[in-house]
Amino acid sequence: MALTNWVPILFMIFVFLLGGGSRSDIASLPVLRGGAILFAFWAAVRMRREDWWRIRTPLILMLALILWMGFQLVPLPPDIWHDLPGRGTIVEIDRLTGQAELWRALSLTPSQTLNALLAMAVPLAALLLAAQMKPDEYPVLITAVVAIACASALLGLVQILSGPTSPAYLYRITSKDSMSGLFANRNHHAIFLACTIPLIAMLLRDELMRKRKRPLMRVWLALAAVSLTMLTILIGSRGGLAAGVVAFVVGYAMVAGSWRVADASPASRLSNASPSPYGRWLLYAPPALLALVVGAALLLSNRTTAVTRVMEQSVADDLRVSAWPTVQSMIETYWVAGSGFGSFASAYKMFEPDALLQDAYFNHAHNDWAEAILTGGLPFALILVAAILWFVRASVARGTRNLVRGYRGDVRLPILTIVLLLAATSLFEYPLRVPSMQAMAIFLILFLCCPHASRSRGD
Repeated sequence: MALTNWVPILFMIFVFLLGGGSRSDIASLPVLRGGAILFAFWAAVRMRREDWWRIRTPLILMLALILWMGFQLVPLPPDIWHDLPGRGTIVEIDRLTGQAELWRALSLTPSQTLNALLAMAVPLAALLLAAQMKPDEYPVLITAVVAIACASALLGLVQILSGPTSPAYLYRITSKDSMSGLFANRNHHAIFLACTIPLIAMLLRDELMRKRKRPLMRVWLALAAVSLTMLTILIGSRGGLAAGVVAFVVGYAMVAGSWRVADASPASRLSNASPSPYGRWLLYAPPALLALVVGAALLLSNRTTAVTRVMEQSVADDLRVSAWPTVQSMIETYWVAGSGFGSFASAYKMFEPDALLQDAYFNHAHNDWAEAILTGGLPFALILVAAILWFVRASVARGTRNLVRGYRGDVRLPILTIVLLLAATSLFEYPLRVPSMQAMAIFLILFLCCPHASRSRGD
């Protein structure tokens, strides 16, 4: 690979090191966004006409979102602003303080909306960088993501072994006494590890289809898949547990299908080398090893894991479930124009019932689909629907033939699985508010929906 082809990988490493949290007061954000702008500029000056044309739809959708964020910051005349739903409390405060004629932005929290606007530097840079990558470069970036996941898992083990005051925790407000890795939130860490499992399965499948065997690479990928699946269970995230199980099942189906095809291929039957008597055992070893290790860990550990949280804590006792009627009321109030991107925590205080008052604040709706409508309103909902329709159409255009088994370099099933996992976990979490997860998702979606014309299936 040429030196310039390593830039997307350097960008991914850069984002994961600095962008593992969703809060607006993280100290690394200025460096992250400044660096993202430089990466975006570098990518933009190297874009060719066909690159711009290939990503025209996601680029238009992203620019539409940026424009809507900017519009929410435009001050509106009092007569218009006072008639907007959900502003009654502020209107009354303005009247009592003699500021009834004050022009206000559409957003209830302009500073947080401005922060959301600046945060778009990361996904924009990811979009421009991904547009220039060719299919034969996809496995290199995917391998880099897997390596980042392994490094994050190792960091999480260091964190849990060195205690809640360990300097290994990268963020001031984080999941103490948990394996949060490169993230501020253990749930996001578990979801990220789950998302990498189908990518590992893809790389392992491609290894099985190679003419030139690399046994060490196969062993490393198999161990990585089992280890990361185990960690999604032990981290203590219920969403990560479900995502990890689904990801492992899909990944195992991919690898098992390729394994059987490789053993049954004419080249395998005609080769002088005799088949390994341990081949079938190796095929069934990963799920057996996973079950054994997880079972032992749960039996011997007194830590809170995702399984113990499922068994011991009623879902009805979870604040995100108790607060849902309040969130529904907020959606009914703000669905037309939105309360402003990033405004949920402040807007929630105006609706919060006395029964749910507590020391900790409710920072997100823990349903990103709902919060998107609440803060972005109808315009953002239309942009979101258009993005979903584009993704579905582009995915269907890639076809579904041999979807599970695939071919060497086939990214369809792993990326579809990851997108579905992120969409499902967004029903009770907010993984795509984390810059590193945003960048990874955009790269993968572009690989699937906007492939370079020189697509190669390998051998």
